[in-house]
Amino acid sequence: MSVLLGLFFELTMSLTMLRFALLFLAVLALPVQAATVNDLYQTQVTLIGSDQQADQAAREQGLANVLVKISGNTDILNNSAIKAAITNSGRYISQFGYNQVNGQRAIDLSFDKNQIKQLLIQSKASIWKDQRPNILVWMVDNDGQQRNILWDQSTNALVSDTKQAADSRGLPLTFPVGDMTDATAINVSDLWGNFIDPIAAASTRYHADGLLLVKAQQQPDGTVSLNWQFYPQQPSKIATADTQPITGTTSGTLAQTSNKMINQVTDYLANKYAVVLGGVAGGKINIEVDNIHSTEDFFALEKMLSNLTTVGSANAMRIKGNSVIFQLNLQGSEQAFHQEISHDNQISQTQSAVAFAADPVVSTPVAVTPVATTDPSAVTSTAAVTSAPVVNALTVTPQNIYSWNS
Repeated sequence: MSVLLGLFFELTMSLTMLRFALLFLAVLALPVQAATVNDLYQTQVTLIGSDQQADQAAREQGLANVLVKISGNTDILNNSAIKAAITNSGRYISQFGYNQVNGQRAIDLSFDKNQIKQLLIQSKASIWKDQRPNILVWMVDNDGQQRNILWDQSTNALVSDTKQAADSRGLPLTFPVGDMTDATAINVSDLWGNFIDPIAAASTRYHADGLLLVKAQQQPDGTVSLNWQFYPQQPSKIATADTQPITGTTSGTLAQTSNKMINQVTDYLANKYAVVLGGVAGGKINIEVDNIHSTEDFFALEKMLSNLTTVGSANAMRIKGNSVIFQLNLQGSEQAFHQEISHDNQISQTQSAVAFAADPVVSTPVAVTPVATTDPSAVTSTAAVTSAPVVNALTVTPQNIYSWNS
């Protein structure tokens, strides 16, 4: 037994030492992931009035805003448990302060991340993690006289309204900066004519996860019509993608059209990436990930797993060659975990039938010479002494074997 404990201790220390060595080498070299939304749990609400009732209404509206952003679902406000929580918004607020916005008094609210997450779990609602696809927006405005590309710093209200609509849903947007590189890479006719090759080429520098192409037509009555196409792939993959873009048209005021367009795009992405954590959690599962060739790969993988909504914690249990075994503590079902990880292009499921972790770790038998004695009951057989317990295998089922796409 002492030998077994010694082997276990050595294995644990080896993994710990290896992990710290890898961290020392790779901490400055982690690859960039999808955009991280940092303000999901914060919101600002204009106060309509100056009494306590107006303040309470703003706090309730603030909680509703945050729940929509985190869940990715506007229909969450119809959930009976959510409705009850909103009327008791104070228990979820972690910080607040008052401000002036465009001459109006407003309240800045921050909500407790753990409390909100528990509320969504108890309500069997969806949760969309803070790492979300970054969408590049190419927008052309036709005012009846000429067509203009709207850049990031444009004063056109279409840009600010679109950004505001995306912020209210927690969707990262990037507008092209409009510098010399952009101006020479693409022109208005490319965008208006939906010429994919020049659009994809001009988009490469922004490392986006999706592309939204918008054509705006100003109307004589002051309204605007939007015709848009959303490509949910990296721009470099649009030309070879099997799926058609999501399209839409809408007319109305600038704010109405921007909100409707962004809501449709966000609903599509949330339906794909958000997961439901309510119900029975999956407990612990082991996964094997192959094709780990560097310290950067290891820590990028660990970070990716830890950031999954369905994963409470991810612990590296064994490293061998180019493969790593992680034990995951799930806070959702195993089905929800598989759904979520299938959307991450950094990792893919393999058909490998052999996992190195399938072999159990067996303690080494130690021969013991029986001590001579006249007391038969005191004789211990060699077989009894050398039958040390077997350490349970880190079993990895075929559906939990992945390959890292470095």
